[in-house]
Amino acid sequence: MDELSEFLRSAGPKPYRDLIQHHLKRQSTAQLQLGACGTVELLPDDAQKHIIEFIDAINERMAYDRRFWQHADVKTAFAFIIQEAIKTLDVDQWMSAERDAYRADNHELAFNLFQIATLSFAYSASMDKNQRKFMGIRKGLFG
Repeated sequence: MDELSEFLRSAGPKPYRDLIQHHLKRQSTAQLQLGACGTVELLPDDAQKHIIEFIDAINERMAYDRRFWQHADVKTAFAFIIQEAIKTLDVDQWMSAERDAYRADNHELAFNLFQIATLSFAYSASMDKNQRKFMGIRKGLFG
């Protein structure tokens, strides 16, 4: 079994906010930022050109959607993130529909897109207690 399929099988049913919390507890704000930037560099050049639009789109669609943070599992978040990537990034030659993300030759690209979004959310949450509270996650023992 490949790594993306294994990740979605094992983490898929877990709440997405728990994944964000996992990153917050294990990485500093600077590490989250460096991780996101480093992962952006792994994307094809055409996709890198529009990464700000992608991050803005996922923030607009998901960051302040209370229902999303209350109910989304990792697999659902992965699907939303891939859909936004297809809409906002120049990835048509690899993925023109969500189902293309599940093809073995697209797993690395799909996971990197998911990781950029996840680290971006974690970075925002690390900087803003109100954002963490909205997401339903805790940075440390006291919030």
